[in-house]
Amino acid sequence: MPVVSPERPAPAPVAPAPVSRRPRQRSWLARTYRSKLRPIFSRRLSRLAAAVVPVLYMLYMRLVWATSRVEGHDFLALKEIIARYNGAVGLLWHEEVMTVAFGYYYLGFRPHTLASLGESGELISRLLARCGFVVFRGGSTTGRSRRREGALQEMITHMRTHDQVIYGLTVDGSKGPAYRLKTGGLIIARECGKPVILARTWYKRCLRLPTWDRMAVPLPFNVIRYYLRGPYLVPDDAGNAAGLERFRERIEDEMIDLAAQSYDDMGHARPANLVKRLGLGTTQRPAGAPSPGTEVPG
Repeated sequence: MPVVSPERPAPAPVAPAPVSRRPRQRSWLARTYRSKLRPIFSRRLSRLAAAVVPVLYMLYMRLVWATSRVEGHDFLALKEIIARYNGAVGLLWHEEVMTVAFGYYYLGFRPHTLASLGESGELISRLLARCGFVVFRGGSTTGRSRRREGALQEMITHMRTHDQVIYGLTVDGSKGPAYRLKTGGLIIARECGKPVILARTWYKRCLRLPTWDRMAVPLPFNVIRYYLRGPYLVPDDAGNAAGLERFRERIEDEMIDLAAQSYDDMGHARPANLVKRLGLGTTQRPAGAPSPGTEVPG
């Protein structure tokens, strides 16, 4: 006889799962926070920081300089260079930006510089102004080339129409890459007929922050040394792109070598990215050994 399979009962209908409203609700709250609440808190905190941070910075840096041995080295020649050429364009790396404002203030200079637009730029501008800087706004963090070009032209016009202007520019800022010189400062020097000088402030003891440039924060009871190279006159062939690039590479090499010298003098290991840019091993050059760079006579 044929085997008849028992008939299976039809499966019971499954009720649809209830629709959760929580993800949509959370998404709405997140959008509301980002668009309406966070800007309010951000603006208030930025205004508070812009008022408080410059004061704390000055107090801390006064403590550091008061408890440290400060070596002017050959930096004091900068005043003679500014007087001789009726101005100069000073270039430095972003890793030492913590001491730029107070360092120039300590030595009695009144430099000019560039700060970005936005809330962070406002804080930096107030800090620099407290140290006697003249600050132009429109740095590279805006991401808008038109604003950058406008700020550059404003700085050129200012230098052409004012006596003994000294610009202090972090040439690998504001986002790097580290030890890679951008051409803005060289263009200012070329268009204004001013020399380029390379400035460096370095320290025996410091903390390095986890930023793209590993910004150095000097500690109290320290040894602080100023360095200066130059003046470098902009060559005639820098009026075209190829000539400007050759001059940029030369100045970049000199700045990298100056940074290496400061590390060696203070007994620090050269950072890996500096060694890579320098194209040398980690062997330190003896302190006091001459730089391989060539200065243009003043």
